[in-house]
Amino acid sequence: MIGSVVLFLLFAAGIIAFQNSRMLAERENDSSRAYTGHLMYSVYHQTFSPNEELPEAVPLFQFTLFDGADGESFITHALCRVAAGRGEMVLSDAQNYMLSNLRQAAMQGVRFEHLSFPGKAVRRGEKELIKALETAAKQEAEHANHS
Repeated sequence: MIGSVVLFLLFAAGIIAFQNSRMLAERENDSSRAYTGHLMYSVYHQTFSPNEELPEAVPLFQFTLFDGADGESFITHALCRVAAGRGEMVLSDAQNYMLSNLRQAAMQGVRFEHLSFPGKAVRRGEKELIKALETAAKQEAEHANHS
C-alpha cells in the first residue's frame, strides 16, 4: 500500500516537472521572439560597409541596384534594426518589403548586388530573415542574368 502511494507521488512529481520544463522552454522561445513584433525595422537608402552602423540604425541586409547603361549605382535599400517603436515595420513586413523589391528588380532585369550582416543579427528571427533574403537575392540575381 505504501509502495503504491510512493509510486503514485513519484509519477505525479514527474508529470509536474515535465510540464514545468515545457512551460519554461515555451516562455524562453517567446521571449526571444517578443521584440520582433515591435516596429523596429526601417529601410535606409544608403550604403553601409561591413563594419559600419549608425547610432540609430544597425544594418542587417542591403542591396544596391545598378543602372544598366553606365553601371553606376542608383539606389540602395538597407534594412536596419532601429530602437523598438521607432521603426516603420515589424520583422515579417520588413522581409516582405525587401523580397518584393528584390523580385521587382529581377523581373525588370536590373543588375543588383547584395550584402548581408549576419554578425549584427541578435535574434533568431533576424538570422532567419538574413538567410531568406540571401537565398532570394541569389535566386533573383540568376533570374535577372537569364532575362
